[in-house]
Amino acid sequence: MSGLEEFRSRVEAFLGARYPRRPEMLRHGQGDDSLVGAAFRDSDDEVGDLQRARDYQRELFDAGLAWLGGPVEYGGAGLGAEERRAFAEIVRRYDVPDVNGLLVGQQIIAPAILAHGSAGQRARLLPALWSGELVGCQLFSEPGAGSDLASLRTRARRTDGGWRVDGQKVWSSGAHLAHVGELLARTSPDPASRTRGLTMFLLGMDSLGVTVRPLRQMTGTAHFCEVFLDDVFVPDDAVLGEVGGGWAVANVSLNSERDNFGDEGANLFIRLLDRLVLLGQEIGATEDPDVRDRLADGYIRHVIGQVLPASLENAVPEVAAAGASLVKLFATDADRRLAQLALDILGPALVADTGAWGTYAWSRVLLGIHATRIAGGTDEIQRNILAERALGLPREARSFQGGR
Repeated sequence: MSGLEEFRSRVEAFLGARYPRRPEMLRHGQGDDSLVGAAFRDSDDEVGDLQRARDYQRELFDAGLAWLGGPVEYGGAGLGAEERRAFAEIVRRYDVPDVNGLLVGQQIIAPAILAHGSAGQRARLLPALWSGELVGCQLFSEPGAGSDLASLRTRARRTDGGWRVDGQKVWSSGAHLAHVGELLARTSPDPASRTRGLTMFLLGMDSLGVTVRPLRQMTGTAHFCEVFLDDVFVPDDAVLGEVGGGWAVANVSLNSERDNFGDEGANLFIRLLDRLVLLGQEIGATEDPDVRDRLADGYIRHVIGQVLPASLENAVPEVAAAGASLVKLFATDADRRLAQLALDILGPALVADTGAWGTYAWSRVLLGIHATRIAGGTDEIQRNILAERALGLPREARSFQGGR
């Protein structure tokens, strides 16, 4: 038995002993008709859902199955892409808790700590994030600095033993449930460069002066939050990377977040293509040649999305450097096309609940898809990155407001 086969058997045995198998998606009308993960789904027990995710994550961590590609010295398994793909394939067969509430800490904050953290920060925080002990959130965007992140106005000023931070952040997913926030703030103005003078901090979300307010979205959920920082003290050992070097740290997190949009493990949407094919067959829409062509296009994009990240690793350096933006653009556009096809097939049944199985459920996808095209940098920002870094086109004109 090969190493990969042994790994697959170990994962099957671990999950099979703890969780029931999900029913096969064989026909329209079978099982739960939800098409979205925890990020876009209402919950009557948000705290309980997160705790179940943390308990499951702890089980994975103790079994060496949580951070498959991570360094062994920090709790990772040190495995390769084949094992990660095999785990993602197998885990979809089981009814496990939704771990979306942990992904910011694991897929956005942890890569930045691994790349720029001190030895102490890595040893203390990486196992805690990947075991579910700590839940993380991202404190980047502001009311006046979302896509143009370098114009942020949150300030951190020197004080004895650390820094005092004042400002406001917004669109921070899960901040109301998080223990630690990755906070980008301006520590000194630099008229010559908007990206210099920014510093990254690891903020305890229970710190005095931190106020978190969930925001109700058009999906009906309130996972996004605004965060107010009023003279918040952050100790020196909470600086992540170099003082003034926060932009480099932020880019590690942003690139990892963009890469994650192409990962089915993110669980934002649940098997959209499969469900759309079954829906089309159920209502006779697949008799339309245009619908069949668009479903075929969706399948092709699904396959390309699976191989794109690995292909970009071998691309020319300029393209590889902007690969995360390409993955995010491609993945979100593929989902948008499926949501649009569902709308075209269903018409009013998508926006008015008739009680029919698997119809109105698509409304959450249609509403949620806009969030994916904003998170991690808007589609426009991704296109600018590709144009400037991969194609070498002139930079878009930008104004600097950071020193005001």
